[in-house]
Amino acid sequence: MVGITLSAEDMRSAPPEIRNWLAQQAAGLFGAGAAEASHPVPQSLATCTIAEARAILSQIQDMLPVVSVFFELGREPAGAAGAGAAGQGVRVFSLPDIQRHARLRAPEQVAQCLGVINQILGSIRNDSKALLCGLDPQGRCFVAEATSQAILTLWHEVVASHALEPVGAMPETAAIG
Repeated sequence: MVGITLSAEDMRSAPPEIRNWLAQQAAGLFGAGAAEASHPVPQSLATCTIAEARAILSQIQDMLPVVSVFFELGREPAGAAGAGAAGQGVRVFSLPDIQRHARLRAPEQVAQCLGVINQILGSIRNDSKALLCGLDPQGRCFVAEATSQAILTLWHEVVASHALEPVGAMPETAAIG
């Protein structure tokens, strides 16, 4: 058994992924109640329908980083390292995880993309207070479970509509030589 001692400064200066992991480990020591308390859920999250998800996609389709971040919100939970459930019908995503999966340079870019998505939902609903997602100071993103499912369903539709032809059906290519 090996033990490691970290100062508060060591933990504060650690990369976000490490800080999130440390917080999850500490929450796990105190049971499930502490883990739920570590995810304060914003009360004002909108539940988006598949039709609203399609409308959002139609308005962001020319903004590749925003599209990438949007579809990350439909990602299936991947255990402690990825998305997770915060309870109360809400999914929790880590901004650094979204950043990495969407291949962006900084969590601030993710936050900007999420701001665009929230703004578009507000315009679709004619309600500037409608929020598809909420952020907290710890770098977590909260999305209603039903919204995440609608985005995942839309992802499956998009993939199915762009299905590749079987290899045998591909056109002949000219030989070089």
